[in-house]
Amino acid sequence: MVFTHMLDRGVLVVTLHGDVVIGDRAAVSQGFADLVRMYLPRAVVIELRTPVVSAAALSAVLRAHRLCEQGRVPLSLVAAERATRRLLEAGTDGTGLRVLACREEAVAGVAGVAAPV
Repeated sequence: MVFTHMLDRGVLVVTLHGDVVIGDRAAVSQGFADLVRMYLPRAVVIELRTPVVSAAALSAVLRAHRLCEQGRVPLSLVAAERATRRLLEAGTDGTGLRVLACREEAVAGVAGVAAPV
């Protein structure tokens, strides 16, 4: 599976462990939608653990953003690598998506608690 998930303080955290290839884009998007419908989270964080973000991965992220917007569920993106964050910020410019460096910061921000130090 390309992604895993967990709940952290009511926040659905979906981790993409590799890049999304065009043939997997629909399955990743559908899997994400299924998770949001199943858990009905208060917020969602998508963590990308890859230094390269393909057009297919960006498309899947933007589909997730639209789904979350329709359900009024806040969505944040996490990418540890600066270059990946820059690509995500450029690719999602104007969408209102937050791109952060660490999962704990993203979850804490939407869960309303301080991030661990």
